[in-house]
Amino acid sequence: MLTKKMKNLILTTTAVLASSVFAWSQCKEVVWPENRAKAEESVAIYGDALTTKNYRGATKALQWMLVNAPNWNTKLYIDGADIYDNLASAEKDPAKKEILIDSMLLMYELRIKFCNDEINVLNREAFAAYKFRINNKTKAEDLLTLFDRVSKVSGTQIFDSNLVAYMQVVRANKVYNSLSDDKILDRYDQIISAIDSKIKKAQSENKAQDVEKLKSYKTVVDDLLIGMVKVDCDFVKKNLEPKYRQNPNDMTLAKRIFSFMLQESVRMIPYG
Repeated sequence: MLTKKMKNLILTTTAVLASSVFAWSQCKEVVWPENRAKAEESVAIYGDALTTKNYRGATKALQWMLVNAPNWNTKLYIDGADIYDNLASAEKDPAKKEILIDSMLLMYELRIKFCNDEINVLNREAFAAYKFRINNKTKAEDLLTLFDRVSKVSGTQIFDSNLVAYMQVVRANKVYNSLSDDKILDRYDQIISAIDSKIKKAQSENKAQDVEKLKSYKTVVDDLLIGMVKVDCDFVKKNLEPKYRQNPNDMTLAKRIFSFMLQESVRMIPYG
């Protein structure tokens, strides 16, 4: 778990970056601090502990490196996330587990601050948070904020693994926080736009398997929307028709409207 000194690092990170123009580039190479002997010893200690899956035994040396050699190498934050991920997975006490999850997520944030690579790292952070917190009512809003940040930063470069996860987070906030239909639809549009873009790219590269995988994600996302919002004629008229009138050449939207109306028609068919 984080020491008081480690928490203080969070508060000083921004100031350090502001005065270190070259900080981001340092993560690509191994950069030793003034006390290299202690740093080498710490890397060896936490590395050996990580190899033997003694995750608890790795934390002290890891934290020394985070405080004293934050620009050492990207590997520091990759290993740190791995260590706290495993500790959180094994922890049974809910309160302690949350502290460990926070520590894990901090590794991603520090990696972004010191090493940049925001799209890649932020996507990884979001999925790690999703894994632990998708069913945590008290963390649902924070999780949605994180995925919103991923969507804003990544655009269509959002990781495939986060497409359905994002919609699942939206659903959790519908259940736990009564997220409005408009806000659900806003996120849905972002996710579908990313999927459509990815499908188009995969088709241009003749990657048939990727196309089918992405189409299956799209089906899941559509199903999740229908489970949260009543997608009927009124919904289409209110939310989708105005967009189509603004851009009648948007064939993707036209197909989406047709799909929703077709599903509505199927639901209206009486049985028996």
